[in-house]
Amino acid sequence: MNLFGKKKSAASGTPTDPTPTIMKLQETIDTLEKRETHLQKKIKAQLLEAKAKSQTDKKGALFALKRKKMYEAEINKINGARITLEQQKIALEGSNTNLQTFQAMNSGRKAMQAARGQLDVDDVDAVMDDIQEEMDIADQIGEAIARPAEGLFDDDDLLAELGAMEEAEMEETLLAAPAVPARPPSAAMAAGSPTLVVPGGARQPVAAGSGSSGMDLPSVPTGDVRVPAAEEDEDLRALRELEASML
Repeated sequence: MNLFGKKKSAASGTPTDPTPTIMKLQETIDTLEKRETHLQKKIKAQLLEAKAKSQTDKKGALFALKRKKMYEAEINKINGARITLEQQKIALEGSNTNLQTFQAMNSGRKAMQAARGQLDVDDVDAVMDDIQEEMDIADQIGEAIARPAEGLFDDDDLLAELGAMEEAEMEETLLAAPAVPARPPSAAMAAGSPTLVVPGGARQPVAAGSGSSGMDLPSVPTGDVRVPAAEEDEDLRALRELEASML
C-alpha cells in the first residue's frame, strides 16, 4: 500500500501496434470454433450410443449420457472463452483504429508545423497592418497626383474666353440668317421691274429716281444687275461691322 498516495507512473514510450495481437486472438477463436464443432460431433455420438444401449446395457447408456454432459460442459467453457476473446479482439481493433487516427493526426500536426515554420500570429498581424498602411499611402499618393495644381487656370480668363466664343457664335448665326425686307415689295417689282442681285443670291428691286441725298443716279437698268465680287466682299465687311456695333 502506498502511504503517500503517489500515483503510479504511466508507461513511457510509443504505443505498440496491436495488429499482431489481434491476429493471434483471431487464430485462437478459430481453434475454439473447431474444437466446439468436434465436441458437438461427440455429443451426437454419445447420444446415439445411449439410445442404442438403453434396452440392453443400462450402465453403458448412463455412462454415454455422462460423457455427453461433460462434452456439453466443455462447450460451455469454450463459448465463455470465445466471448472473452471476441471482446478483447473488438477492444484491440478499436484501440488500433484510435492509434492509427492518432498517428495520422500527429503526422498532420507535424506537417502543419513544418509548413508554418517560424510564422507567428503576431507576425501575421504586423504584416497585415503594414499592408493596410501601404494601401492607404498609395491611395493618398493617387489622390495627390490626380489633384490639379492651384492657379494653373484663372476663372476670369476662362469666363472671358467663353463670352468671346458666344459672341462669335452669335455673329455666325446672324450672318447665316436671310435678310428681312424693310417694306413690302412695290407694285413695280411685282410687275417685273428690274432687280439687283446682292451677295447670297437674293434679289432686291431697284427703285427709279434719285435718293434722299439729292445726288443724280444713273438710269435704272432694264435687266438684272450683278454686283462684282470685290464689291460683295466690301458689303459683307460693312454689314459685319454694322452688326458688331449694334451688339
